[in-house]
Amino acid sequence: MGEAEEGRAQASGPTLGERFKRLTERNLLLVAFLYVSSAVTAVSTFITACVTGGHWYQQHFDWQSGEYAKLAKLHAGYTLGKFQEQLGRPSIQVAISKTSAGNLTQNTFQPRGDYWVDAVTDPRNRVVAYAVTSCNSVFNPSFAYWDGQQSRTVSLNRTPFSSVLSSVRDIGTVKAFYSPTIAPHYYFAIRPASSTSINRSYAWGLTNLCQWKAIRSTHSSTAWNDWFIRDWRRFNAGGSALVMPAKEVDKVGRDLMSDYAVNTYAETDPTVDFNVYPDQIGANPMLIPPALSQLPWSGP
Repeated sequence: MGEAEEGRAQASGPTLGERFKRLTERNLLLVAFLYVSSAVTAVSTFITACVTGGHWYQQHFDWQSGEYAKLAKLHAGYTLGKFQEQLGRPSIQVAISKTSAGNLTQNTFQPRGDYWVDAVTDPRNRVVAYAVTSCNSVFNPSFAYWDGQQSRTVSLNRTPFSSVLSSVRDIGTVKAFYSPTIAPHYYFAIRPASSTSINRSYAWGLTNLCQWKAIRSTHSSTAWNDWFIRDWRRFNAGGSALVMPAKEVDKVGRDLMSDYAVNTYAETDPTVDFNVYPDQIGANPMLIPPALSQLPWSGP
């Protein structure tokens, strides 16, 4: 560099980097502040990454625990608002004809593609009955109830139908419907309200809203149809569904139902029965858009 150029450089003064270096050399507090700020930024970035990663992991690999916690907070008798806090807005809302409980509304939720929740509400938005149906074999929410002698637990897609059928054998009923066409297929064991159940009604069963999980070698659909038609003729009181005392289910019926684990649990508010549902208990596959329903591929 020539003398003229060197003079001009000196005249222009120190660069920004040189001034910053001099400032930090003279001010230890500033240096400490900058160091701490950098450390805090790095830690904050790390924590954010961990939280984001943890959320992603929970959403994809450990999602069941979060959904189980939501369902554990819900019961018949709560308000619709309580259900919406846990499940979001209903996907479907349908008015139900007048009943002894007044004008009712059927609210159907799908918090995830893995399960459905159905809640029937009265004019005050009180949930008078609700049901949970699991569509995923690894989604197994558990529900406890008192059978009059001991506390029992039913886990969806794990507990055999034979188990819940036995628990209502003496006092309960079975409600079923089968059609060889693409239509709802369902089989429910219903325990009526009593003092031992704190006046709640309970139901467990199978609905072809979701896939059925086989426990053992299953019978053909022809066997289901033959059993349904035979017993429907015995017990039919004018409706399309079969309603019969649980103790009257014969060996063929018990064997058929025992081939599968239940995929649905339902309960009512005290003093309410499952007649609040116009047809089947829980979410009705015929109300679900075809793109969301597994109807054509589910059932026996």
